[in-house]
Amino acid sequence: MRPSPFALLLWGLFLSAPFFASAQDGNESIFQTLQRFDPLNISIETDLKQLKSDKKDEAWQPGIFQVLQGDSTAFRLNVQVAARGNMRKKTCDFPPIKIKFYADETANDSLADINELKLVTSCHKTEQNEDWVRKEFVVYQLYNLLTDESFRVKQANVKLTSPDKKNSPVESFAFFIENEKELAARLGGRPIKPKVVSIKIMDTTAYDRASLFQYMIGNTDWSIRVRHNVKVIYFSERSKAAPIPYDFDYCGLVGTNYAAPSPEIPIQTVKERYFMGPCRSVAHYQKVFDSFLSKKQALLEHVEQSAVLEKNTKKQMSAYLEEFFSVMEKPALARREIILNCNKAN
Repeated sequence: MRPSPFALLLWGLFLSAPFFASAQDGNESIFQTLQRFDPLNISIETDLKQLKSDKKDEAWQPGIFQVLQGDSTAFRLNVQVAARGNMRKKTCDFPPIKIKFYADETANDSLADINELKLVTSCHKTEQNEDWVRKEFVVYQLYNLLTDESFRVKQANVKLTSPDKKNSPVESFAFFIENEKELAARLGGRPIKPKVVSIKIMDTTAYDRASLFQYMIGNTDWSIRVRHNVKVIYFSERSKAAPIPYDFDYCGLVGTNYAAPSPEIPIQTVKERYFMGPCRSVAHYQKVFDSFLSKKQALLEHVEQSAVLEKNTKKQMSAYLEEFFSVMEKPALARREIILNCNKAN
């Protein structure tokens, strides 16, 4: 896609405004604006040495964000950048980051919040690390196929440089994650952040779908009760909440070499699956199984047709998903692995 010069001018004016309009106001957010570019090639100029060395939480520093099209700049914006992820700040050559798409604090917090995005990049400068990022990106898309109650993602090719040019630039496949408040507005709900979440407020369909999805991808690095790698969106009209999972680099489907199951979970590697969902009747869970089975072809085709995955990676991910569906298709096996294993975790 190549927007016209006039359209680029309008976007440039829009992005240079004192603040961005929010999705609640019926105007575009920055995440929506980025959807217009395919491919999305970006550069971020900021002090890389400071970004990698600063261990404080939310230590924001100035940066320049640009969307590139060939040799031209579609737009340029002063932003704020911070490293995120406590563990990855310590272990990565370059940590994942978050970006505030405004240079100064705005008077309207809701507008500011909705235009703060997470950007997932490779932890180390290796093909394997980039492959993991590509696989995690696809995992988000798989959940999108199962439900709208999921974080949308936007693929990007990113180049990070320092103003003094003394540090080597960092180039990586990357992806943006939809802002939590934008997701809530899109779904007609609101985020809630209690220290401990009562399972009783969870919408049954949403809870069971999320639990089975985590089992499908081989993820045990999550908890609804303490909101670990799960956001909770509350819907007043049904007086229920939905768990929205995120951060899948510890799942078996991605298969990073640093991922390990919790000592409290009786599995040896993240490649093993372990169900962490609630107890329900056999009839109830059969409906959940059937809903996943109805999407089997779409899920497998999405992996097989993905433009971001290498051929061998597609085979690995497809084989792992096929193992899951082989359990779903055998009632006795599904009963043993899932229904009889309920309420033992999370």
